[in-house]
Amino acid sequence: VRLDGPLVLSDTQQTAFDGLCRQMDGEKPGVALLYGVTGSGKTSVYLKLIERCLRMGKSAMLLVPEIALTPQLLSLLAAHFGDSVAVMHSSLSGGERYDQWKRLRSGEAKVAVGTRSAVFAPCENLGILILDEEQEHSYKSETPPRYSAKEVAIWRGAKENALVLFGSATPSVESMYRAKSGLYQLYRL
Repeated sequence: VRLDGPLVLSDTQQTAFDGLCRQMDGEKPGVALLYGVTGSGKTSVYLKLIERCLRMGKSAMLLVPEIALTPQLLSLLAAHFGDSVAVMHSSLSGGERYDQWKRLRSGEAKVAVGTRSAVFAPCENLGILILDEEQEHSYKSETPPRYSAKEVAIWRGAKENALVLFGSATPSVESMYRAKSGLYQLYRL
């Protein structure tokens, strides 16, 4: 993914993006699975979807399974969306976390990026919730309060009429089953 200039999608990325946009514009956007091997361009599709949400006056959320993935993704998002990005994860101090929370709550920041707990970020008018590498077990909290960020995202998407997008090169068995049975829309790269 390029840090400079406009983001140009390949034909297969554009096809997935167009389908996801139609789904996002629907009355009940529901859940989608973006299935593509590593390097197929899932991140480019994410960026275009986030860009579209921001243009529509909506906010977006991008969750990653590990804090280690946050810095490189954050620099990519900052290059595209500047100060409208807020980061939330457990390595931040309490004060830093509160500052990011306030930026999202006030609407100063419109894109929340973080690990599983970021699913609770106070994003107003959500357009999309993206969980990258959705098959990772770290989306489930092993300590009280126990929760699954995937299930919270599905609930929140339904409640706020936002598209929930799971992305993976190796989807979980349950997500692939739900996609194949029509509960989720399936897009391939």
